[in-house]
Amino acid sequence: MGRIFLCWSMLLLLLAGEIVATQSGLDRMICALAVLMVLIIVIGFMKIFQAPSLAIIFAVAGLFWLGVLLMLGSLDSFTRTSFFTSGLPVSHWPWQSV
Repeated sequence: MGRIFLCWSMLLLLLAGEIVATQSGLDRMICALAVLMVLIIVIGFMKIFQAPSLAIIFAVAGLFWLGVLLMLGSLDSFTRTSFFTSGLPVSHWPWQSV
């Protein structure tokens, strides 16, 4: 029980650090704190080093697919372009009812 409380309190401290880093505009610090949070969860809660090798394989595969999903999700905002409109207000578009 002490290990879980220690991990939980460390996560709360890192959360407070992320909030301070967000207010300060320290983008790299936010990423570093997020990685530390993930490591605390993996090492502290999951006890991944004491787990069977199959659990380690699934944890690595989960991180891989999380990375794939984040990359695919970010493609939408990276590939969006500006489209020109007619300049009419939204209420005057033909498919809008008045």
